[in-house]
Amino acid sequence: MQRGGNSGNLSRAAPTGRVRARSLPSRAPFDIAVFFSKLHYLGLIIIATSICLFVQEQSQLTVGMILAGAGFSIITWIIAFFKRRSARCPLCKGSPLINSGARAHSKARRIYPFNHGVSATLSIIATQKFCCMYCGSDFDLLKIPSHLRDRDEN
Repeated sequence: MQRGGNSGNLSRAAPTGRVRARSLPSRAPFDIAVFFSKLHYLGLIIIATSICLFVQEQSQLTVGMILAGAGFSIITWIIAFFKRRSARCPLCKGSPLINSGARAHSKARRIYPFNHGVSATLSIIATQKFCCMYCGSDFDLLKIPSHLRDRDEN
């Protein structure tokens, strides 16, 4: 079934009525925030590994690794917190990588047991896409903004 003048081009329609992901004007704040979040997660992995080594063999080296991992993790968490807070949604101007305590949009997705902010960060790490928890819009970090796509065609 064709709708007014579409000439049967159904390939542009979003499947199952879902809106396609939007592009971001600048992905740099999200890339920086996710980079420091990855470093923080690496610090948590270092701590967990060091604790496992400490359980096997109690030595000064494993204690030092636990303390170094904890210090590294604390520093990277602080940096990641401020960088995630500075990454703003271009539509609603909220910070989708951090939970502010505001009510989440009904379309917002989260990975249980994490909150919406950590879920968005993990989604960017895994797929380069995220859903803003405040306005419910999907964003694709790999999608080129339309004002830059028009320049590439000329």
